[in-house]
Amino acid sequence: MTRYLYSDQQKGLQVMANYGLNFPHEKLDVLSLMQSEIDLHGVSIGIDEATVFLDCRRSSSKMNRLLSYWVLQTRKRDVTLYFCTQDFGMIDFRLMNHTHIRILADPVYDKDGNEIENVRQYRSFDMRNPRRPKVKQFIMNIEPYFGLYDTNEIILPPF
Repeated sequence: MTRYLYSDQQKGLQVMANYGLNFPHEKLDVLSLMQSEIDLHGVSIGIDEATVFLDCRRSSSKMNRLLSYWVLQTRKRDVTLYFCTQDFGMIDFRLMNHTHIRILADPVYDKDGNEIENVRQYRSFDMRNPRRPKVKQFIMNIEPYFGLYDTNEIILPPF
């Protein structure tokens, strides 16, 4: 996600995130976003640990409903929304239904079964046509992106 946000920032787009980035961006207050106190247009947004805000077990909660209503209108606002989660199954189905591209990251192992440090295999699922999703795979060294954010930053719920 940070790589995509950085790329958008390099293209001149405004970037907002609920976690610290080491390049120009605005800190996103997700609670203010949910309460429609922020009117965003033409920005790229990154939400780390999205399950904290849109947990499927709280799908009928006011917080989930407000944020999912906002997500439904991101296209009208020209907003690109990126989010990370440890498990897609823990995310509110309304967000997952409107997620066009899903990317899974897996460790890469050498022939002896040892994990290759800082290398990940990515599988990208383009769900814009759910009947014929496009799948791409690529392997990438993620170490060059570590300096762009704190990989150990804890994301707390807004309440």
